[in-house]
Amino acid sequence: MKTFHKDKKVYNVNSIERYAAGFPIDTNGNEKTRLLSGEWNFKWFAKVEDVPAGIESADYDCGSFDKIAVPSNWQIKGYDKPIYTNIVYPYALETKFLPLVPMVKDKQNSVGVYVTEFELKKNDQKYFIHFGGVNSCAEVYVNGKFVGYSEDTFDFQEYDVTDFVNDGKNRLTVIVYRYCTGSYLEDQDMWRISGIFRDVYLIEKPHTEIADFFARSYFKEKRSLANLKVSVKIKGDYENCKLTATLKKDGKIITSGECDVEKADICLAADVRNPELWSHETPVLYDLELRLYKDGEEIDCRKCKYGFREVRIVPMIDGKGPFILLNGKPLKFRGVNRHEFHPEYGHAVPKEKIRADLELCLKNNITAIRTSHYPNSRAFYEYCDELGILVMCENNLETHGLSFMIPNSSKLWTEQCVYRVRNMVNSYKNHACIVSWSLGNEAGFGNAFKEMKKAVLAIDDTRFIHYEEDVTGEVSDVMSEMYAPLEKMPAIGENKKVKHCNLTVFRPLGVVYKPEKYKNLPYIECEYAHCMGNSLGNFADYWREFKKYDRLAGGFIWDFADQSIKYDNNGVTEWRYGGDFGDKPNAGGFAFNGIVRADRSPNPALYEVRKVYQMPEFTLEEDVLKVKNGYMFLNIGGYNLKVSYYGDGTLMKEDAAILTSTEAGEVFEYKISVPDFDGEVNVVAELSLTKERGVLPAGHVVAYEQFLVKPTDFKLAELKGAATYTENEWEITVNSGDMQVIMEKATGAITSISVNGSEKLRKPLLPNFCRPTIDNDRWAQVNLDIVKTIMGVYKFNNAQKRMRPKNIKITENDGIVTISVLWKMAYVSGFTTEYAIGKEAINVKMKLHAKTELIRYGFSFALREEVKAVDFYARGAHENHCDRKDAAVLKRYCGVASDFNHEYLYPQENGNHTDARFLNLGNDNEGVIILANGAPFEFSVQEYSMEDLEKAQHLHELIGKKNDYYTVYVDGKQRGVGGDTPAIATLKPQYKIPRGDYSFEFRIIAK
Repeated sequence: MKTFHKDKKVYNVNSIERYAAGFPIDTNGNEKTRLLSGEWNFKWFAKVEDVPAGIESADYDCGSFDKIAVPSNWQIKGYDKPIYTNIVYPYALETKFLPLVPMVKDKQNSVGVYVTEFELKKNDQKYFIHFGGVNSCAEVYVNGKFVGYSEDTFDFQEYDVTDFVNDGKNRLTVIVYRYCTGSYLEDQDMWRISGIFRDVYLIEKPHTEIADFFARSYFKEKRSLANLKVSVKIKGDYENCKLTATLKKDGKIITSGECDVEKADICLAADVRNPELWSHETPVLYDLELRLYKDGEEIDCRKCKYGFREVRIVPMIDGKGPFILLNGKPLKFRGVNRHEFHPEYGHAVPKEKIRADLELCLKNNITAIRTSHYPNSRAFYEYCDELGILVMCENNLETHGLSFMIPNSSKLWTEQCVYRVRNMVNSYKNHACIVSWSLGNEAGFGNAFKEMKKAVLAIDDTRFIHYEEDVTGEVSDVMSEMYAPLEKMPAIGENKKVKHCNLTVFRPLGVVYKPEKYKNLPYIECEYAHCMGNSLGNFADYWREFKKYDRLAGGFIWDFADQSIKYDNNGVTEWRYGGDFGDKPNAGGFAFNGIVRADRSPNPALYEVRKVYQMPEFTLEEDVLKVKNGYMFLNIGGYNLKVSYYGDGTLMKEDAAILTSTEAGEVFEYKISVPDFDGEVNVVAELSLTKERGVLPAGHVVAYEQFLVKPTDFKLAELKGAATYTENEWEITVNSGDMQVIMEKATGAITSISVNGSEKLRKPLLPNFCRPTIDNDRWAQVNLDIVKTIMGVYKFNNAQKRMRPKNIKITENDGIVTISVLWKMAYVSGFTTEYAIGKEAINVKMKLHAKTELIRYGFSFALREEVKAVDFYARGAHENHCDRKDAAVLKRYCGVASDFNHEYLYPQENGNHTDARFLNLGNDNEGVIILANGAPFEFSVQEYSMEDLEKAQHLHELIGKKNDYYTVYVDGKQRGVGGDTPAIATLKPQYKIPRGDYSFEFRIIAK
C-alpha cells in the first residue's frame, strides 16, 4: 500500500493522458476490449490502519473476502454509511484548523479492497486497464506489482499494464480509499459514496496507435461550407505509416483523406459542402473513421459519431443581443441540472437508466442538461449526441465549504484543477452535444480559473466557457448566476448595474457587476427554479422575461430528480435522505429537489416545466388561432392541430387540421368555430406529431394552450327560503326542507349537515388558515426550531388552535336563516363567518382583515366514509397553485381523491387546485356539492389529516395513516409555493396574501 491518498502533491501516478479516440476497433468492427466488470472479491475496512500489510500481493488469500458487483458503490451494497451533505465536508477531511488543510484523517477513512482475476493469452499488443470511474481514488496493482494511482473521481483513469500482465492467469487488485486529498475538490451537493462505480476494461492496443484525435469544424458561407479538421496524435514508431480519415453518412462516403505520418501530431482537413447540421432538434450524426496503416497493413482503427454544428457568442450590436448562437440562431437553454445518480444504483447508473432519463427529459421539452457537477459516463454523451440534448459539461470541481481558500490562486490546487479540466475536455471533445465547458461549481475564484480557461482553449476553441463565480468577465464567456430572483431579470436584460447573486462568506453582500463588464455577455441562470418539494413557483414568469430580452439565454432548473437512496426495511420501502443512515454531517431532506421523484415518477412541477419549455406558441385574435413555430430549425408542417371546445368544463366538440409547411418563426393560422353555449367556454389547442420524431411517438403532444373565450360571471341563483331554527344553550339547529344544519356554540363549528337523516359530515366545518408546511415554508436550509419560531413557520397553527367564537348572531329573513360568527384569533381582526341556510343549500361567507401575511384563508371539513367519487371543474388534473398553474387545463375531471393528490417523498401540502367553479363529492345521494359564488375558489380533497402530513418526515411514515374518509379544504386563496431561492418561499407580490381585507363566498349543496 501507498500513502498517496493523503499526499497533497500526488494526484496522478502513471495514468495516461485522457483521450477521445475511443477504444481500438479490430478488422471485424469490434472493440478490442474485454469487460472486467462483474462479481469481484471485496473486503471493506473501517479505517486505513485496519488494512493488512501485503494485501495487494499476488498470492494474498482472499478467502475471507465478500463478493461485490463492479460497478457499484459499496455503501449501496450495505458497507459503511452513505453521507448526504451539501456544503459541510465529511469529518474525515480537516476543515476546522485551516493550516492543516488538506489533511485526511485515516482513522475516519474507510477502505475497500477489490480483487479479480482474468486469463490472458498475450500477443504482440500493448495492454491497458481502463476504469470509468472510482471514488475517491485508486491504487492499482497487477500481479502484486504497483501499476499506478489516480484521483479525480468522475473522469476515467487508464494504465499501461503491458509489462505487468502474464500469459495465463492475472490478478488485478484495486485499493480504493473513501477520501483522499482530492476529495477537497469534490464538495458537491450529493451523496458521498465510494467504490468502483463505472465499468472496468482490459484494452488491447497496437504498439503504434492512434492515441487521440479531435474533430471540429469551422464554417463559411453561412454554414453552407464546413472546413472539417481532424487533429490526430500518434504514439509509437510511425515510420512507414499512413493515416486515412473517412466521413460517412448512412454508409455513404462524404469525404476522405490520407497522409503519410511524419510526426506524432498531424492534422487532416477537408471541406464539406452543405453538411446536415447537428442540433438538439435535428441530431444528425455522421460516422468518422480513422485508420492507421504500417507497411500497408492496418494496425489501428478508431471511430466516432460526428455532428457538424457551430456554437458562438456574438456581442451586442445596434441594441440587439448579445446572443449564444447555435448554427446561427439565438439559443435559449431549456435545461435542467442532473446528477448521475439513481436510488438503487447510486453513481453506478446502468446505461438503460441513463437513456430513460434522457428520453423522459425530451418527452417533457427539456433539451439541455448541465452535468452537475462533474463529467458523466461515456454513455450519457453518446445518448445526448444521438437523441439531441445540449450539454453543459462541468468539471469535477466544487469546494463549497472551503471556496474562500481552495483553489483560489494556490499553485498546488491550480495544478490539480487544470489536470481535471484537461481530463474532461480531452475525454469528451468529440461529442457534438457538448456546447459549453463549465470550469466547476461553487469553488470561489482566483488564478486557478484563468489557468483552467487557458488549458481548455489550448485544446478546444469551438465551445463557450462557463463559470458562475466569475464577476470579472475575463474567464466566463457568459454572465452566469444561480437563483437570481425574477425581479432582477429586466435589469440584466437591459444591461443595468446589478449585484451578482453569488453570496459567499467573504462576499456576504454579493459583488456589483458593472454594465460595461457584461455588456457583451449573454446571461444564463446555471441554477434556478429550485424545486425542493412543492415548489417551482413563478416558473412561467421567468420565461416571460427570458423571451422578452435577447441577453437572457435561459437556464438549468435545480434539479432533475430527488436524490434519495431506496431502502428496503423489512418489506417497507423507505426513500432515505441525509441523516437516515446515521450519517453525519448531513443536509437532511435538502436532497429532494427534483422535478421528478427518485423513481422518476413526476412531481407536479414537471408538468409546468413541460408546458413552459414548449417551443410552439399560440395566440388567439378574435376567431383566428395563430400557431407560431418557435423551434429553431424544425418545420412543423404535417403536425396535427386539435382544437377542443369545453362548455362548463365538458367537451362539446373537437376540430382538427394538419398544418401546412410552417418553417421556424412562421405562423400557421386556423379559424376556430366556437359552439353556441349559455355557460362558460374554454378552448384548448393541442399540437401533436403525426409521425414519430426521435423518441417522441406519433400522437405525442408537443405544445398546447387554452383560451377562456367566454368566462362565467360566477353568479348563482338566489337561495330559496324554507328554513327555520331552534337553539339551546349548546347548539343552533336549522331545518330547511329535508336538510338539517347544526352549529356548536362553544366552537362556532358546523358539526352536522344531514339530508333525510343521512349525515354528510365526519368532521365539522371550520375556518382554516394552515397548510401542511412545504419545504419552502419551513426554512429547510436552517433546520433549527428557534429559527422556525422566529420566522413564524407555525404561528397560524398555534393561532388556529386558540381560535374561538366571540359572538354568534342569528337572523331569519324570507325563510333564509343566517348564522353570523365573530371570531377571535391572533393575526386577524374583523374576522367573521356567515352561513346563510336556505332550501337544501348553504351560502358560506368569510370576511376578515389580515394583520400579517396569510398562508391561506378558507374552510375545512370531512365527509362520511361512503363518499369516494370526486368530480370537479377547475384547473387540473395535476396539483396546481396560484404561482404554478400554467400547465393545468381548466375543465372537468372525475375520479377519486388519490387521482388528484401527490405523495412527495417528504410529505407536505399537496393536491391543491385553483380556479375552481364547482366540486362535486360523492354520488347522487351522498356527499356535497361546492359551488363558486362571485369568484373561483381553490380546494383539495385529502385522505391524510393535516396533522399526519405535518408530522411525517418520510413518505413511509404515512403507511397506515390514510383515512377512510375525505378531508376537504375550500379556500378563497392559498398563497404560492415560491421557488426562486433554495428552500425559502421568496414569493412574488401577486402570489402572496399580504396584510389587508379579504372575503370570499361559496355554496354548499347537501345531496
